[in-house]
Amino acid sequence: RFTVRLSDGSVHELKRGGDDIPVTASNRDEYITLALRARLSEQQAQVAAVREGMASVIPIQLLNLMTWRDLEVRVCGVNEIDVEILRRHTKYSGVSPDAKHIELFWEMLTEFNQEQRRDFVRFCWAQERLPANDAEFERTKTRFQIKASIKDGDPDLMLPSADTCFFNFTLPAYSSKEVMKKKVLYAIEQVTTMDKDEGMEGVDGVGDEEE
Repeated sequence: RFTVRLSDGSVHELKRGGDDIPVTASNRDEYITLALRARLSEQQAQVAAVREGMASVIPIQLLNLMTWRDLEVRVCGVNEIDVEILRRHTKYSGVSPDAKHIELFWEMLTEFNQEQRRDFVRFCWAQERLPANDAEFERTKTRFQIKASIKDGDPDLMLPSADTCFFNFTLPAYSSKEVMKKKVLYAIEQVTTMDKDEGMEGVDGVGDEEE
């Protein structure tokens, strides 16, 4: 039939009476053309709304000066996490940047692949991308902060935590990079909630610590 199912699950007639018109070898080219046009234009209302919103912020003519990749970077940030840029825009609270476990942390993060780095940024900030460069960090007043853990007990039995609203990361003073990697990877891969306490209970002694 001369119908097509759209993204929302609804069935759309491609021409008047299309529900009663079978697709045959002789009209298949027409069907393909109409089906393709319908699928490519079904988000026109949403695209128009986005365009209207952008036009309220910047002159819409400026978009002609950029490719879609340029626009993506300006709106969403870069898809690849540059550890050195992040390190340059990191503050420290209650811990020295020269502390052994801080150096181990940066070594570990550098060894992470891009997917793991994005998971880490999402764990700390609830989004996967960073500002594109140093200038964008400064313009947006973005900074990453590593905080000392104030909990008592063996750090190797603790998990890291984050304050996603503030891009803060609390890092226990792990005894080795291997222990740190195990704990950090568990946190960023298994704890999907923004509540830093939820999902931590009962993991390698975590949950038995006093608050």
